[in-house]
Amino acid sequence: MNLITSCRRVSFFGLPALLAITACSNDNEWKDVDGATPSLTLTTSHERSEAGRSIKIAGKVTDNDGIATIDLVCHDLSLNKRIDIIEIYGEPLKEYDLDYAFKIQESQSGEDFNVEITITDIGGRKEKQNLRVTLDGDWTPPYFTTSPDSEVIVLIKENTSFNLKFSVADNRVVDYVDIDVVDITDGTDAPKPVEGFPRRVEGNGTGKFDFSERLSLPSKMANLLATVTAYDKEANEAAHSATFKSLVKVQELQDMEKMWLCDVSNEDDLNSDIFGVPVLCDHVGPYKYEVRYYNEKAGTEVCLLGQKSSFGPLCFAPSKDNSAVLGDNPDEVKRIRLDQANTYYLLSFDTFSGNYSTQSYSVESAIDPVMHMHFGGDDLNTWWGGWDTDAWWQEYYFGPMSGGPDDVRKMAQDTKNPHIYIYEDWKISQGDDLHFAIHNWHSHGWWNFVTWRVDDSSDPGKFMYYGNVHPDNPHYTGNADYFQWKYGDAVDLDKWGDEAYRKQFVPDNWVDMKGLERGGTFKLIFDAHTERARLIPQN
Repeated sequence: MNLITSCRRVSFFGLPALLAITACSNDNEWKDVDGATPSLTLTTSHERSEAGRSIKIAGKVTDNDGIATIDLVCHDLSLNKRIDIIEIYGEPLKEYDLDYAFKIQESQSGEDFNVEITITDIGGRKEKQNLRVTLDGDWTPPYFTTSPDSEVIVLIKENTSFNLKFSVADNRVVDYVDIDVVDITDGTDAPKPVEGFPRRVEGNGTGKFDFSERLSLPSKMANLLATVTAYDKEANEAAHSATFKSLVKVQELQDMEKMWLCDVSNEDDLNSDIFGVPVLCDHVGPYKYEVRYYNEKAGTEVCLLGQKSSFGPLCFAPSKDNSAVLGDNPDEVKRIRLDQANTYYLLSFDTFSGNYSTQSYSVESAIDPVMHMHFGGDDLNTWWGGWDTDAWWQEYYFGPMSGGPDDVRKMAQDTKNPHIYIYEDWKISQGDDLHFAIHNWHSHGWWNFVTWRVDDSSDPGKFMYYGNVHPDNPHYTGNADYFQWKYGDAVDLDKWGDEAYRKQFVPDNWVDMKGLERGGTFKLIFDAHTERARLIPQN
């Protein structure tokens, strides 16, 4: 008589007898049915992943006698997991859908691993299979580190040409790039092919691919559309490509609404920022542009660009043939050299006449709306008014604020230039949304003591003062001098506290950039005098 039969027979003796035999194991209440080994059908026998991502161990497990445990083991991946079916469900199961996710450590080395999967039924019979895991997967699409702007201007000349330049990067390999150029002068519904396109350019087997080719263009008014798509090794998946389109306008010199001052020497640096490089100029008249620029180091070389992300086709700087006037071809111009360190410059350009000028002035003579206050000191009154007897002072500081003033990231005031404030170690991931304004902290929440807004939320170029006009008080003198310097008599300071009035001069725009193309650790540099900021990689 086996133990299972014994337990079942004594159960007829009544409740007292049943209580007396509770030591009989539940494991012995389940009988073998066919005595066969378990069956495992894996969803896949090869799981591709990469360090820091998860793998999925999945499949169908069956056993007519009953599944007891499932063991998943790979010592090299620090995986040692037992799924105890009886403990989880109170009984063995004849069918089980295996679906287990395991995250590979960020620091994992090696490329090829085997996960041993062992199915054990109630009779102790085992089925073993291996799942191969390789860390050669690719879930990150390629991206363009440099590319032409969405719209570029090419000036008509005797031999009109455009240098199509771009760089694309991938975390593994750039496989190939498709390039197409069509003539849409007569409208987008009737594009005309341009000779030599479309064409495919193979990658070089690395994660970086550079392209530069001068295209001959018609020396007449025309609109060309360039479409470039880069693919990585997972090109069969739509998510593993990146595309940019650039409208190339062949035309006479135009009065362009936006121009940028460039202070970097290569296109990687020109495009490594999230915003602020190059520096947006003020359009002060037909073909006329001005920009205030802080020159930290002597010898900085600058030029004026007609597009943000490339040195061509329009780059205004002293002509190599005649440095007294501006040229516009990036291959035929030099640079303006700024030789005074720790100094502000006012640069003026006239792209029509070719005239340009630079004027330097000291950091001490520069002005900003908060220069009279003491950053980091108890210079903020919790409640407005009551300077002499009812003042409740708290620390005054500001920085990027994403939600409310209780989450302000405190900036640091530059030691050489008190107009400049810096926030370091800002960690941003590729694909993140960026939403913030520069605003003061306040222990009670909202208080527009000092705050700045931007001209364009998705493409910030200027950070304009949106804060209060401060009356004189024992801690600082008022900032009416800033308003007089910037607006003159155009602003009625008695009305500035009215938000509707203030919005006539400064729109209430926060930085609001969606799906950032690059991530990493960044540094925010804000100049309260020039009202410009840049968010750049932190070296």
